[in-house]
Amino acid sequence: MMRRRAGAMRAEGMSPRLGVWGLILAVATGTVLWMGAAGLRFDWPSAAVTFGTCLLLEALAFTYRTLRPEPRIAATLGGLVQVIAFGACAAPLSYAVASTAGPLWDTTFAGWDRSLGLDWRAYLAFVDAHPRLGFAMTVAYRSLMVQMMLVIVLLGFCGRLTALRQFVLAFCLSGTVTVLMSGLTPAMANFVHLQLGPADFPHLRPAAAFAHVSHLTGLRDGTLRTVSLDAIEGIITFPSFHATSGALFLWAFWALPAARLPALVLNVLLVASTPIDGGHYFVDVAAGLLVAGLAILAARRFTPRPAQAAPPASVPERGAGVAALGAAR
Repeated sequence: MMRRRAGAMRAEGMSPRLGVWGLILAVATGTVLWMGAAGLRFDWPSAAVTFGTCLLLEALAFTYRTLRPEPRIAATLGGLVQVIAFGACAAPLSYAVASTAGPLWDTTFAGWDRSLGLDWRAYLAFVDAHPRLGFAMTVAYRSLMVQMMLVIVLLGFCGRLTALRQFVLAFCLSGTVTVLMSGLTPAMANFVHLQLGPADFPHLRPAAAFAHVSHLTGLRDGTLRTVSLDAIEGIITFPSFHATSGALFLWAFWALPAARLPALVLNVLLVASTPIDGGHYFVDVAAGLLVAGLAILAARRFTPRPAQAAPPASVPERGAGVAALGAAR
């Protein structure tokens, strides 16, 4: 019985899993090559904890795929290790891309917003006049990592394994596209472009209005030459990856009926917060949503559906799996 379950798991999950690992390997290779060409140095000790975490999670996932077959636990652990590994490769790539990017696009993006009849300063004033809304938006903006872990765990433990594999693939695809596009359209974002300071929005505490400035400036003028995972900032303006993530989270949580309403409220706030807490142009948000939509279509296209849902875990093995996951976290 265990051999049959292990064989079914391998047949069902191997292709999507290997596809994601192939994408991660491609991003890692691109990161090494691009950083070398840009003259950047990677702080390898800063990756020690991330690397160790990935090894532990993958070892546990392998155990629950083969030695003690538990599809839900294996898929959950596998999803976690892939998003962590992808983030650890894509973040330095965003720095390498930024260091070789061309002229800033802020004036162009601001012009596009105006041509669409969208007034960012008016939006900032509105949110500043409603500080409770601003606070809720900031909380939603900061929920990225929590939602990332939560959606993987819930989809996995609830047996929505196809939805989980599709989400992980869509996340990695959209992240790759976002990083590469950012090199073609670098920007400093609204707060810097308009030379605003805290006095211009006294009732707000935007989450990332200026956090990226020193890093992006240092990459562009050559004063920042070492990239460390311990000090990574989100330096991408266009497309907005927060907007992309909000759309991906809502799509993934929709597979869980009980999570639909909370996910809808939280991620509408997340997308709405992006122009304020991230200083993004409205066109950044639109581009981020478009990237999410295309990534979802691609993930659904390239992730095969299983013939039947994953069987529930037995009680003794479920307890062992949960304990192992707790130790890994």
